[in-house]
Amino acid sequence: MTLVLIHGVPDTCRVWSRLIQQLQAGSVEALSLPGFGHPRPTGFEANKEDYLAWLIQALEAIPGPRDVVAHDWGSILLLRVLSVRPDLVRSWVGGGAPFTPDYTWHPTARLWQTPGAGEKAMDRLTPDLAVDMLRRAGLSEGDARDTASHIDGEMRDSILRLYRSGRDVFNEWGPSLSRIAAPGLVLWGERDAYASSGFADRIGDITGAAVVKLDCGHWWQLERAGETAAAITSFWRRAGL
Repeated sequence: MTLVLIHGVPDTCRVWSRLIQQLQAGSVEALSLPGFGHPRPTGFEANKEDYLAWLIQALEAIPGPRDVVAHDWGSILLLRVLSVRPDLVRSWVGGGAPFTPDYTWHPTARLWQTPGAGEKAMDRLTPDLAVDMLRRAGLSEGDARDTASHIDGEMRDSILRLYRSGRDVFNEWGPSLSRIAAPGLVLWGERDAYASSGFADRIGDITGAAVVKLDCGHWWQLERAGETAAAITSFWRRAGL
């Protein structure tokens, strides 16, 4: 198997380092989304369709079978891949992002989605303010400072582009959730600041995936790396992987 990891916003592939150590998997590919610690290709508009196409191409280039773990926007993109290219993923773990039409974007996302206001918010996002926001969402001081240190100009622009293209993503992509047949696990922090854990249940109910809720905030792979690894390993074992 090849373990593929897909991060979200405002992260880079570094967000998986602690979990990789805990899982001790053989072949691991931690993908870097364009604009998030990895340059955007020429002509890449950083909208959700570009990211979806990029992810499909990246998965096609990785030897299978592929078992994927994704978080936040990475999870949104993964669930869409599962509905349109089910051949690319053998099993999946996702969470930290809703996928059903009954979700309303959190206040920060709505700010980013507003032209003018989003740019001003990014201009005001000093490293110290970013650290404060990340800590309030569940990260430790050290993890918050490490994450904030990688938020550069290209990432800020990519975030605005992605969130604006995804204003209606749950209405557009949400109905495809029922097409997902691969075995799955939904992970969620009980204290997630961006979406209640009830959205994990919704994804699980529709896809048939197992649901595990952890005593943490948004970043289960950092806040509860050991428990996250145990939940994933148990899921793999039950699925016969």
